[in-house]
Amino acid sequence: GHGRSYGMELLLRHRPNGPFFGWIAYTLSRSERRQPGQDWELFPLDQTHIFSAVGSVALGSRWTLGLRFQLVTGNPRTPVIGGVYQADINRYEPVLGAPQSERNATFHQLDLRVDKLWLFDSWKLTTYLDLLNVYNQKNTEFIRYNYNYSKSTVLQGIPFFPSLGVKGEF
Repeated sequence: GHGRSYGMELLLRHRPNGPFFGWIAYTLSRSERRQPGQDWELFPLDQTHIFSAVGSVALGSRWTLGLRFQLVTGNPRTPVIGGVYQADINRYEPVLGAPQSERNATFHQLDLRVDKLWLFDSWKLTTYLDLLNVYNQKNTEFIRYNYNYSKSTVLQGIPFFPSLGVKGEF
């Protein structure tokens, strides 16, 4: 098959000439593929709209506070509109709708980070706390179906997740 992607990107960046650094970015794109003898269809990982905002501020005494917000169009998917029992293999098979005609819900997430830097003669040490998905957004990662495809359940991405770390650089 063949694939193609096209779009545009806009980035506004604040130059780090003081305690604040950050940027805002927006991407508008389209990713498609075509199998021989078929029409173009959305690629399963197409994300038409992507908006990101990143910022950090130096608080003094080598403390830094940062955030990242991301909003992304949900991935396209082929809907399952039912199931048909196949007696020869003793199981249900899904009945599919139009290829890539639905999308998962729009994804959005806010992450925060605070870190502290210590400088030594020949190395430096950073400790940090990351708070991922601060407002515990339930983003769709996958849809799971029951045995006969009559009911579905949304499998969600990472919940609120704190992460504490240490990094040494020599």
